[in-house]
Amino acid sequence: MKNTSHSCPVCAYANLKEAPRSSSDGGSFEICPACGFQFGVSDDDDGISYDEWREDWLERGMEWSSIGIKKPKGWDPEKALTSLKKMKLK
Repeated sequence: MKNTSHSCPVCAYANLKEAPRSSSDGGSFEICPACGFQFGVSDDDDGISYDEWREDWLERGMEWSSIGIKKPKGWDPEKALTSLKKMKLK
């Protein structure tokens, strides 16, 4: 079994266990430990866009969201967001 990680389209955290959206466009229901976005709930059920959640997360100081998963050593949300912006420009 291939061990693949996926990136959060909200905050660019790169270690999600599942793709945020499946090939059939359903949400994974995984909660990003960095920003707290739950795919399939925050977007589909609550109607919050990635950009809206990101803006709120930025306003809250980009705090690590999960109490059950420790923040990885070296996690730099500003650097991650910079890489996300570069990816969007391509």
